[in-house]
Amino acid sequence: MLSAKARLVRLDKALSSTTPLRVSKPSKDPAICSNCQAVWHKGKWSLDPSTRREVRRWGSPITVACPACRSAQEGNPNGILYLTGSFLAQNRAEILNLLRNAARAAAAKNPLERIIRIKADSRHPLVVETTSEKLARRLGRAINKACGGALDIRFSHEDKLVRVYWRRDAAGSLT
Repeated sequence: MLSAKARLVRLDKALSSTTPLRVSKPSKDPAICSNCQAVWHKGKWSLDPSTRREVRRWGSPITVACPACRSAQEGNPNGILYLTGSFLAQNRAEILNLLRNAARAAAAKNPLERIIRIKADSRHPLVVETTSEKLARRLGRAINKACGGALDIRFSHEDKLVRVYWRRDAAGSLT
C-alpha cells in the first residue's frame, strides 16, 4: 500500500519521461556512438580521441546512439534560443560565428551539449535548437554579453525545456 505522501505526488509537475538526455547510460561499458563517435567509458561520455583508441584497443565496444544524437534524430530539443532584431539582420554572420564558437567550447566540457539545428521560422529570423537547456542559456548569455540587447529566459513548468529570447534593434556592427 502506498503511503499518504506517495499518493500526493503531482504528475503534472513531474519531469517528462521522454526527455532524451535523462537516460544517458548504455547497457554495457564501453560503448561508442555510431553517429558522433562519442565514447561511454567509466561512467561518462567523452569525445577524446585517445579514449576512443584505448576503448577500441582493449575491448569490443557496443554501438549505440548517444543521448545528444538521439535528441537530434528525434528532433526533440531541450533548449531553444530565439534571436530577433535589426542588429541580427546586419550582423548575422558574426552572430552565427559567435554561436558556433560558444557551442564548440561547451562541447569540449560536455560532449552531450550540442546545437541540433539552426533555422528560421515565421516570427524569428534565427532559431537555435540545442540538446540541453544549459547550452541554450549559455548561448543566450554569450550573445547578450558580446552584443548587448535584451535577454529573457523562460523555463517550462511541465517538461525539461528552456526558451531563451534575445532581441536587439539598435543598428551597428560588432567590429
